Amino acid sequence: MTEDLDTDFTWQAHPARERIGAAALALSLIGAFAGAVGLSFQSPVWAAAACLVLLAALSRFFFPSRFMIDADGITARYLLHTQQIKWCDIRRFVQDDRGGYISTRAKRSWLDAYRGMHILFGIHREAVIERIRARLSDGAGAWAH
Repeated sequence: MTEDLDTDFTWQAHPARERIGAAALALSLIGAFAGAVGLSFQSPVWAAAACLVLLAALSRFFFPSRFMIDADGITARYLLHTQQIKWCDIRRFVQDDRGGYISTRAKRSWLDAYRGMHILFGIHREAVIERIRARLSDGAGAWAH
């Protein structure tokens, strides 16, 4: 790669756009569930509320997420919140086909859901992994796996 790994790197991931079939299925299921709620309570307000709750719960899938790697760490901007982890706090980095997980804990724990950051690679998988590994191998954090 010819890009400088020390410069800030930003990218966006939008899983629903990248996986149209899964998005269509999820929207169909949300619509069916909202319809069932509306019929059960005989109220379109409850149907709309059910739809909004499900969309909010799945916001990382349906809405774009923005990420930035800089000298300080990694920042994730989701629809409903922003999260940042500094390089010196990272103890573990694992990845799979669609994304990665950065943890402030060296060993896997039930606390991971509250103490780490899930990163969506989008179409930038190799560039993101390369930059994270480069930062962690420079001693900015401890890297496992």
